Amino acid sequence: MRLRESIQTYLYRVVHHHEQGFAASLLRAVLLVASLLYEWGVNLNLALYRWGLLKQYTLPCKVISLGNITVGGTGKTPTAQRLAAMIRDMGYRVVILNRGYRAAWRSDIGLVSDGSKIYMTAVEAGDEAFLLAKSLPGVPVVIGRKRAITGEYAIKKLGAQVIILDDAYQHWPLARDLDIVLVDALNKFGNNHLLPRGTLREPLANLDRAQAILLTKVDQTTNGSVDSIRDTVTSYNKQALIVESIHRPRWFIDIEQWYKGVRHTGIALEAVKGHRVAAISAIGNPFSFEQTLEDIGVKVVETFRFPDHHHYTMAEMQWVMEQAVEKGVEALVTTEKDAVKIPSEFIHSDRPLPLYVLGIEVHFLDGYEEFMQLIKKTLEANQS
Repeated sequence: MRLRESIQTYLYRVVHHHEQGFAASLLRAVLLVASLLYEWGVNLNLALYRWGLLKQYTLPCKVISLGNITVGGTGKTPTAQRLAAMIRDMGYRVVILNRGYRAAWRSDIGLVSDGSKIYMTAVEAGDEAFLLAKSLPGVPVVIGRKRAITGEYAIKKLGAQVIILDDAYQHWPLARDLDIVLVDALNKFGNNHLLPRGTLREPLANLDRAQAILLTKVDQTTNGSVDSIRDTVTSYNKQALIVESIHRPRWFIDIEQWYKGVRHTGIALEAVKGHRVAAISAIGNPFSFEQTLEDIGVKVVETFRFPDHHHYTMAEMQWVMEQAVEKGVEALVTTEKDAVKIPSEFIHSDRPLPLYVLGIEVHFLDGYEEFMQLIKKTLEANQS
């Protein structure tokens, strides 16, 4: 696992030109050739579905897909939380299907939560699926790579009326009623190269499949940048609804209380304003998290960035704490997605500094009313 993370980190530095020299240039050339082959394979596979040579499986319920056209860091997990809560509050029985990225669980069906009880750890379920289960009472979460299988399970065993496919824009074997794509306003479309030379999962022209495109974190970039993204999206898909959203911080809470699910003990954002903190994260876009802290008025004097989806060890957390103490900070701050990956023995240990979890929620801006109408129209279509 650590070797894979080291390789991923090095490749990230290579493709974004943070590594120079002959070896890095040669590797970029090799990756570019691999990207061309990858693009050919993606387009061929999609064409086979569009031509009907490969069949999509249709579930007897409403299916909404939430996904990215790039890898990592768009804010998909908090958006999935918000979307699931919205549909749950409309009175529907909603179930989230997650593929279980980096989950220790390897069977076709893994019940992370039935909406009342959590049955897996973060290691077993994967950090994203576990966080969704922990934060969404009343919403079951199921993992498995074959969504048709987990979808049938969700309908028969959990009574699903609406299924949210988490990270499934490229999962073509299962038909869906609505495709929603997230675009990070801070990172746009990566470096405009496809994997493995870049971070695009498929060509931008394939945005034409989406009915809605959510621009996330628009408050952390310029109006000109947002307009540029809108122009790019519209050039490939003139029909899609474009919605803007921000990640609104809610509170800080000590990680031990967060772990217990005691949210009413949260600390107001204003109470931490001006404090010197160290930020620790293992997410796709740590810069956005750190910018959010700065926007609150917190002084980020040190950052500890680990590879996306990294599971922390006790030794790593002790080292981070020691470094933070040496820097004279008043607290460590992390994300909810990271909190599920911190060892419980560290959470419940005596610590010289508090470790706060920053809670955020997705807040929709331009296009919100139209987005709600689209969701309702999708859910009510063909109801008898």
